[in-house]
Amino acid sequence: MREFSFSLEAETKIYLLSVLLGVGIGVLYDIFRAVRVLFRHKSWLVAVEDVLFSLLAGFAVFTFNTALTGKLRAFTLFGMTCGAVVEHFTVGNLAIFLFRHMIRFLKMRIIKPLFNFIHKIGQKMCPPFVKNHVYLNKNKKISQIP
Repeated sequence: MREFSFSLEAETKIYLLSVLLGVGIGVLYDIFRAVRVLFRHKSWLVAVEDVLFSLLAGFAVFTFNTALTGKLRAFTLFGMTCGAVVEHFTVGNLAIFLFRHMIRFLKMRIIKPLFNFIHKIGQKMCPPFVKNHVYLNKNKKISQIP
């Protein structure tokens, strides 16, 4: 197999691209985190999501390394790790923080009042139907029902 050798300039470009890929992997992980915030799930589903993320990230790392460098190089793995860590502790945590507050705001200001309004309408519409329905009328005994 042929050995790839790069100039310092080419290795710097590859390193910066690996940092960018690490940021992309961090964003992908934040998407999974946002789904977990939006929908609470059981631990087995979280495990499935983690396996799916690992497969996607592993495929990205493998494709990046084989396409650009021909083999696994330590500086590309270091660059991806740096990019993912920087993204996670800066933009990632801020995005999840804002997403959680947005969901809480939507629940308290929009969804809860809407459900209360629908519940009030249902309570006002329910008595005429219950009063006229034979099986739901509580004044008659069950033995009198045909």
